[in-house]
Amino acid sequence: MTGNDSQSDEEALKHLPLNEEEVAVLEGYLEQWKSTLGAERNVVWEDATKEAWVKAPAMKAESLRSRKNVYRKWLQNHGGKKQVKPPINLGQKWMYRSVVESLRKRELLKKIKAKTGAKPGEPEMMNHYAKYLTDMVNSLTKKETEEATEMAAEWNKQGVPPELTGIAELLANW
Repeated sequence: MTGNDSQSDEEALKHLPLNEEEVAVLEGYLEQWKSTLGAERNVVWEDATKEAWVKAPAMKAESLRSRKNVYRKWLQNHGGKKQVKPPINLGQKWMYRSVVESLRKRELLKKIKAKTGAKPGEPEMMNHYAKYLTDMVNSLTKKETEEATEMAAEWNKQGVPPELTGIAELLANW
């Protein structure tokens, strides 16, 4: 054990457990604690601490001051969960261009190979990839563009259909 761990162990042993009266006082402030945030919580904590100190067993002033942190921990542990923010979407945001790229990748790679002789996976093929993808996207009819846009919106909401998720693996072995 390091010196810090033994100090925290000794400090933990110094704290007497909360008595029933202190717990009753803290439970009285628990609803206020749950309904407030930030600086307002500090006010609730201060009020609860002042009232609970009166109910605390006799102890040295230093121990009584450290008891303040015990009260805060008790309120945090019994105050319930904070509102969880919605998760950040780390997935790809689909646009109609990326939908077209995904659905017509094999066609795109064949076109590049036929016109330039570059094979998929070679650095030379990547030099032509963006140009040929742009040409393919620009050659779409208005109806195809609308369909791809609708598909992109659907994929952003629900995810890529399972039958299409394996396409990348298939093309990698092509």
